[in-house]
Amino acid sequence: MSFDEMQITNFLEQLYQMCSGDVETQVSMYDVGAALGLDRAEAGAIAEELIIDGYAELKNLGGGISITKEGLRLLDVDTGETTVGQGEGSFVLGEVEVLAADTVEGVEKLVAEIRKAVIENKLDYHGVEELVIDIKTLETQLLSNSPKTAIIREILRSAANQLQEKEPGGALATRIRRVIAEN
Repeated sequence: MSFDEMQITNFLEQLYQMCSGDVETQVSMYDVGAALGLDRAEAGAIAEELIIDGYAELKNLGGGISITKEGLRLLDVDTGETTVGQGEGSFVLGEVEVLAADTVEGVEKLVAEIRKAVIENKLDYHGVEELVIDIKTLETQLLSNSPKTAIIREILRSAANQLQEKEPGGALATRIRRVIAEN
C-alpha cells in the first residue's frame, strides 16, 4: 500500500485530536483510521509509517498508539519547549552521570534520525537488527527519570559504528561521534 502525504498528515491530525495533543494518551490506530474512513489494513499501514518516522509511538501490541513530540512539531503544535542551541550536532553528552532535559531532547532527535537511516540505507538483516536493538535500548534508557550518560554514549557509539560502514558518506555517524565527543 502506498499513501500520499495528505493521507498521512490527515491520520496524524486525527491522532492529535483523539489524543487531545497529549503524548501520554493512547488510542487505537484502528479507531483513528475508522474516523477517516480507512479499513484496518490501511490504518495499520499508515500508523506503521508514522511510527517508523518517529511521529507516533506504538504503546501496545493491540494497536494502541500515541502522538510523539516530533509528531506535534510536524503539525506545528507548540510543545512548550524551547530549542535554543539545539541545532544539528550542537550538543555534547559531556561527563555528567545523568542527562539534562535538553540533552535528552537532542538524543531523541538523533534516535529519530537513526531510525530514518535504517529505512533509507537498506541495511542487511543483521545491520538492521543491531540498529533496531540499539534504538530500542536508547528509547528505554530515555524513559528513565535519570537517563545514564555512559549507557547512552556506548549505544550511540555502537550505532555510529554500524552507520559508518553502511551509510553513504557517514554524515550521521560523524554527527553522532561529535555528540559523544569522539572525533
